[in-house]
Amino acid sequence: MVVEYNIIEKYIISVKLYLLVLLLILFGSGCAGNNGQLLTSPDVLLVWPQLPDKPRVRYIGTISTEADLDKQVSWTQGLGELLFGKEKIGVLVAPYAVAVDQHDRLFVADTTGGVVHIFDLNTRAYKQFADISEQKKLTKPVGLTIVDDWVYVVDSALREVCVFDGKGKFRGSFGSDRLVRPSGIAYYSEQDELYVSDTGGHVVNVFNKSGDYIRTIGSRGIEPGRFNFPTHLWVDKSGKLYVSDTLNYRIQVFSSEGQFLNMFGEHGDHPGNFAHPCGVATDGFGNIYVTDRQFENVQIFNQEGRILMAFGQEGQQAGQFWLPAGIFVDRRNRIYVADTFNKRIQIFELME
Repeated sequence: MVVEYNIIEKYIISVKLYLLVLLLILFGSGCAGNNGQLLTSPDVLLVWPQLPDKPRVRYIGTISTEADLDKQVSWTQGLGELLFGKEKIGVLVAPYAVAVDQHDRLFVADTTGGVVHIFDLNTRAYKQFADISEQKKLTKPVGLTIVDDWVYVVDSALREVCVFDGKGKFRGSFGSDRLVRPSGIAYYSEQDELYVSDTGGHVVNVFNKSGDYIRTIGSRGIEPGRFNFPTHLWVDKSGKLYVSDTLNYRIQVFSSEGQFLNMFGEHGDHPGNFAHPCGVATDGFGNIYVTDRQFENVQIFNQEGRILMAFGQEGQQAGQFWLPAGIFVDRRNRIYVADTFNKRIQIFELME
């Protein structure tokens, strides 16, 4: 009976392959292209602030799995999936940091998943990477930045910065001899400098892109220029460094040389205050965006640190957050928020 079963199984597989090859010959490969949209249009229009005020921020959509890319597959690929089944799709588990490169590829550091996801917003392709060697993988990726099409990933458990090329192949690492519990990372190309926040060490360390140590900014304390558990970082186009000084409940701003410039925010529950500041980013107009993991929102400030507006609230619906973490603003002023416990990236845009 076993022999007969094996023969039947091989026969069925042969018939499937024959049919697939025959259809390829008859009709060609064929393909369907991207419809040009970032994501499918949301079901409801969400804007902030609400009317009658002039809306400034609009909700675009959400990515939580590879399927959200809404990739149109060729009929041959669809036939292959029908005959042989679909592969497992990429799913966000606990997205914590996010970045978008010049090719509109969305990179997401997934702390619980232990991987970096890549969602190509143009081609709708997806992949992920985590391998450092045959025996070693990313353990807790919490921060990332793009440097010349390579991806620099901060792993807080490994206590180092891991470097991957654009295809996700491991190229090296650095920082394990100096970093206590690293978290955020940002890059300033004009000076070829990488800033790495060390939450456990209460400092920001500066390296070049080869991983050579340059200098340290700050030390533990409450005075201007000192930190208490710094987390996320951002460098704007002029080279100013923004540090989320989390347990000092403020954002500090430094020059590209590491000199303290100014700071804003304090512990409280009023607009412009912070309860747990986390991700920080700026848009093309210099506005500063800060996520707060306890307020469950994003606050927007001007360059003087004055609160302009906020969007989001606690919840699981579109435009709501559950422990938001990293934030990134791309060249089109699209705003990407790592909505960690909702297992998704929410995307917004600044309206002109």
